[in-house]
Amino acid sequence: MNKLELQALVDQGEGFHLEFKEAINSNLSKEIVAFANAKGGRVLIGVDDDGNIKNKVLGNDDRSKIQDIARECDPSIDITIGVVDGEPNVLVLQVKEGVNKPYRSTGGFYMREGASSVKRTTQEIHQMFVDADRFSFDDALCVKADFNTHFAPNTLKRFFIEAGKEQMLSNEDTLHNLGVLEFVEGKPVLNNTGVLFFTKEPQRFLPQAIIQCVRYKGIIKVDIEDQKNMTFDVMTNIDECFTFLRRSLDVAFVFESGSPTRKEVWEIPYQALKEALVNAIAHRDYINKGTHIQVEVFDDRVSITNFGGLVAGLSQDDLGKRSLHRNPNIVNLLHRANFIEKLGTGLLRIDNELEQAGLPKVEFDINDNWFSIIFKRKGKKIEKIELPKLDFVLDMNDLKILRFCMVAKPRKEVLVNLLKITNRRENYEKNMEHLVKAGLLNMTNPDAPTDPTQKYYTSELGKDFVNDAERDLPF
Repeated sequence: MNKLELQALVDQGEGFHLEFKEAINSNLSKEIVAFANAKGGRVLIGVDDDGNIKNKVLGNDDRSKIQDIARECDPSIDITIGVVDGEPNVLVLQVKEGVNKPYRSTGGFYMREGASSVKRTTQEIHQMFVDADRFSFDDALCVKADFNTHFAPNTLKRFFIEAGKEQMLSNEDTLHNLGVLEFVEGKPVLNNTGVLFFTKEPQRFLPQAIIQCVRYKGIIKVDIEDQKNMTFDVMTNIDECFTFLRRSLDVAFVFESGSPTRKEVWEIPYQALKEALVNAIAHRDYINKGTHIQVEVFDDRVSITNFGGLVAGLSQDDLGKRSLHRNPNIVNLLHRANFIEKLGTGLLRIDNELEQAGLPKVEFDINDNWFSIIFKRKGKKIEKIELPKLDFVLDMNDLKILRFCMVAKPRKEVLVNLLKITNRRENYEKNMEHLVKAGLLNMTNPDAPTDPTQKYYTSELGKDFVNDAERDLPF
């Protein structure tokens, strides 16, 4: 490993496959068995919890201590110890997933959960024996997904934006460090987690990863008003589900007391719905290929269902108190990208959001085959702010421009190319001028509207019109 690769790992931060250890001590055995009992990982020795490299040279005596600690685990664990070129203060301890699970340190049985090594009870250890030979979906390689054909670089760029980190290595090395890619005979191969997060069409290889969104008329599954299947990468699927929910539920912009700032208010709090949806993606049983996550909207409720029931070792009474993960690699990436704030506390946040909104707690429908979380609707619409009348009707072309400019500040030519706007020569007058005059679209340089370097962005008023239109237009 070189210094650049080390810095990339440090910047990545601790996670499911990575631990920082400031010094060699008895607690190191805990980290070693935790990785061996899970999916393997690396320990950077000589790096503190904040990512600072300590000023202590690590030599052969230190390597011997580490090997002794690994041998004293029960059963003994094979490890490899690497160095960093030009950095004598860091050792890289590599632990592979064990084949003789469960492993025990002097302090007990541990297993990796997110960025922590968690002690396990006797009952949980027994379940580990039962599950030792169970197929591991999220770490299984997906050899049918050709990396050069199906990898979507923009999904990795977005992942780092969401994580608030900077990508420092090549795409292949970065994905390898994230635990979603292996090199097989020198060629990069994504595992199922990598396919779900970082390919153009995950459902081509994993058809069970589709999310079905349906809006029913009434309170039973008879008349369908709206329906859409989400067939994108994990992060885009979350976006698209909320576009669907926005037009299926009552959503409004209201003015906060004593402030000109408008706040988006959902009849069922956005954060509560997001917690439930992300948990469904993280914890469903992807081995069952005949089912999909379902998001169903009725007049009186919203139901989000994933298939597989509760993770073995958890009961309904444990919800909100304990955390076990069916797909730890998927959970790890969602956590790194800040879609999961803190592991194991999602239900508590949902209840808190619902209480503040004056709504009842969620209900559950759980058996061995599925897990449904049910939100009760308020039964009446939120009062919406009155939008000003326009002297023109927003068409699909207008909405495409406004929606695109909500997430970027594109140049005029970019809008022309990406959105396939007609009338290239007169694209400002025909496509943007009326939006600018109405205050829906702003320019970075309003004094020179036809400047070829001009950039556009959607105003707050423009966002209100887009959000209002999304309730009726399925684009």
